[in-house]
Amino acid sequence: MSLKIFNSKFEEMQRLLTILILIFSGSSLLAQQDSLNMVKYTPDYKFRNGLFLNFGQVKNNSPIPSARIVSNKDPGDFNFFRDLVEENTIAYFDEYGSREEVKTSNIWGFAQGGNLFINYNGEFNRIPIIGRVCHFIADVTVYESYYDDPFYYDRYDYYYNPYYYRPYNRMSRSKEMRQYIMRFDTGEVLPYDREAIKVILMEDPELYEEYNNLRKRKQRDLMFFFLRRFNEKHPIYLPVI
Repeated sequence: MSLKIFNSKFEEMQRLLTILILIFSGSSLLAQQDSLNMVKYTPDYKFRNGLFLNFGQVKNNSPIPSARIVSNKDPGDFNFFRDLVEENTIAYFDEYGSREEVKTSNIWGFAQGGNLFINYNGEFNRIPIIGRVCHFIADVTVYESYYDDPFYYDRYDYYYNPYYYRPYNRMSRSKEMRQYIMRFDTGEVLPYDREAIKVILMEDPELYEEYNNLRKRKQRDLMFFFLRRFNEKHPIYLPVI
């Protein structure tokens, strides 16, 4: 190989190496900038007051503020968002200044006083425990059917009574308080039970094995304890306020 060709190839390799260094340096710089704009979540973290249309806005802590919401209510009132979600629809201006309207039942939730409220089971419930796995309580409507006369079949029988009729079926409705967990990586809501905790802990083999070796009753008693340990080992990071 001639010296001229060798020098040409050497220069080409140098240019390629320089480009690769610039690419990796840029990626590293962007990663550093991203990390500088994120902070590890602690109970002192405050979510910006506003309306969250979807869970993506929650993760970015970028709600629609009261200044962009069309309402006759006083935006300076502490309970502004709590009162706002009592309406069937909410009008607001998007980032381009266009007026939009959304059904209240379709929004994810809101933040008020720095606290996060999720729209679940038709009601807005505060999420007091936030982490890789969140925990909250919500009411659920339970329906039960019953007959007017539960002893009717004992007194009459269609075989002997040609005028037999089926007793009127009634429905009773009541509300029960239930516990739920929410994965902060996906926004998925799960019932707060042993099976859901096991699914979560599978991401941490050490915790999962420890939990799985417990008796079922002990697993039920220690669900919250393991949830807290999981959150401590796997913290979440949110945008700097």
